[in-house]
Amino acid sequence: MATFLVVKKMKSLHPMDEVGESAMRNIGQGEIVSIEVKRPRNIQFHRKFFAMLSIIMDNQDYYKSIDDLLDVCKLRIGHCRTVVTKDGEVQIPKSISFAAMDNAAFSEFYDRACHWVASEVVPGLKRHDLDEEVEARLMEFGSP
Repeated sequence: MATFLVVKKMKSLHPMDEVGESAMRNIGQGEIVSIEVKRPRNIQFHRKFFAMLSIIMDNQDYYKSIDDLLDVCKLRIGHCRTVVTKDGEVQIPKSISFAAMDNAAFSEFYDRACHWVASEVVPGLKRHDLDEEVEARLMEFGSP
């Protein structure tokens, strides 16, 4: 079955697009189906996170790429899974893709990442100062 967006109107859910309309037509009258409620992630929130990483990259010489910084961030804030090998445990960073995290999960991830930046990457940095820098960077990129 297809994944599609719906909107709540009164006490009913209605498909938002052609994909949803088509999927709904394939559900028989009175047929019971299972749904998973997820709020789609806000692309602006995702851009905000990568603007923060961009600021860090511009102000340090240790990390060689955004991917390295992202992986370290995930590991330091515990966004990882543990794999047991014959040589011991290994931490593997988890995905932050839109499919892997809804908006609520990403919001929690973002807050933990900001705390990591303010406590370990730039000790003493205030959250509101970080937020201001991120907003300024987004404006540079033409993203509100």
